Amino acid sequence: MTYQSIAAHRSMALDAVRNEAYGAALREMVGPQSVVLDLGAGTGVLGLMAARAGARRVYLVEPEDIIAVAGEVVRANRLEDVVLCVQGRIEEVQLPERVDVIVSVLTGNFLLTEDLLGSLFHARDTWLAPGGALIPSAARMRGVPVSAPRLFEKEVAAWSTPHHGVDLASVRSYAANTIYYRTDVRETEWLSEPATLHEVDFATGAYTGLRVEAAVTIGGPGLCHGWAGWFDMKLGDRWLSTSPKGRPMHWTPAFLPLDPPVRVEAGERMTLQLARSPFGDWTWTTESGAGRRRHSTLLSAPITGDSLNRASLAYAPALNAEGGLLLDALSRFDRAASVERIAADLQARHPVRFRTNEEALRFVRGLLKPFA
Repeated sequence: MTYQSIAAHRSMALDAVRNEAYGAALREMVGPQSVVLDLGAGTGVLGLMAARAGARRVYLVEPEDIIAVAGEVVRANRLEDVVLCVQGRIEEVQLPERVDVIVSVLTGNFLLTEDLLGSLFHARDTWLAPGGALIPSAARMRGVPVSAPRLFEKEVAAWSTPHHGVDLASVRSYAANTIYYRTDVRETEWLSEPATLHEVDFATGAYTGLRVEAAVTIGGPGLCHGWAGWFDMKLGDRWLSTSPKGRPMHWTPAFLPLDPPVRVEAGERMTLQLARSPFGDWTWTTESGAGRRRHSTLLSAPITGDSLNRASLAYAPALNAEGGLLLDALSRFDRAASVERIAADLQARHPVRFRTNEEALRFVRGLLKPFA
């Protein structure tokens, strides 16, 4: 996921609940000699809050062009002497010094969704001074079985009803293997107390595969349509929860459906096994007195045998035509030829792919930001 537009940043930058909690942690941890790294800075709100808290120096590191907006915000707040904007991935940038505090919002919905914790841990290992602090410093994934008849009907069961005479029931299995990040998870009924599924200490953690199991005791009879999932994070001495029962924030709770739903009784034990590899698919398995349900986002869309073969670690890839074209184009990125010259050469060499010079120019320009 990319965050290039202002619209993508509005819900984060103007999240009063989140900013209040981060602000309290920054005031607690930042002193007059502190050097702060705002990792994935976006519009720079948290970094500027660190500057307002008294930091000696703040580095805003952001890979997207939105960093230009952060620069405007820095100048508007007359903090140019304190705050420095750095565009690039943290794995590639060079800072002039190590930092005392790293503040970040690299926790996606349900903690792992956007696979950003690896970047946070790289920043920690590379740029955090001994004894430095992380905001947040820890997180825990939480889950609870829920009765969610309206949400389940809308997202899963509705596919079983013919639409204008068309039978769409075959789509239901894909819908049942999809995780839904929805605000109306707040409207579901909890069937037990929440369970802690996974805990991460950001000071020592590594971004590895997830494979956990948790158990809950059902509080009363009901029909379980799935699990609600969210995360809590530690900001200074306080915990901030993205729970469906907490104050709304830009993070959205997750709904992991069970199809068919499971009838549960008071006092019954119910387990959830949750697994995911970095950048991979989620698998959730539920066991109760009614039996076993297993779902995976791998099954949320059609997948061919060829696609499964490509997913294998033993697969030996060969460049296709588009890959060969990309290799041809990138091999010319050596400062010896202009964009115009590269486009002209590509059109001459690949006339079927590029019918006009304008098409070739668009292709080359599209490669500049990620590769040049």
